[in-house]
Amino acid sequence: MSWGKETRIIGEKVVVVAEKEMGVITRIDTDRNLVYVLFKRMREVAYPYPEAFEQNYLTLKYSVNK
Repeated sequence: MSWGKETRIIGEKVVVVAEKEMGVITRIDTDRNLVYVLFKRMREVAYPYPEAFEQNYLTLKYSVNK
């Protein structure tokens, strides 16, 4: 993925397979190959990037207003 596509998904809502609620992508760490998702109550969880998207563990829900 190019850098432009990576930064475009920051701030987008995602659905995580093992979670009840949706989260928001806060940052992407390309050095460690991690994507960070923020959930309610300020809980941030790291997932492997881009494997989590390729294996459909994370699913993007694009916002219409952007």
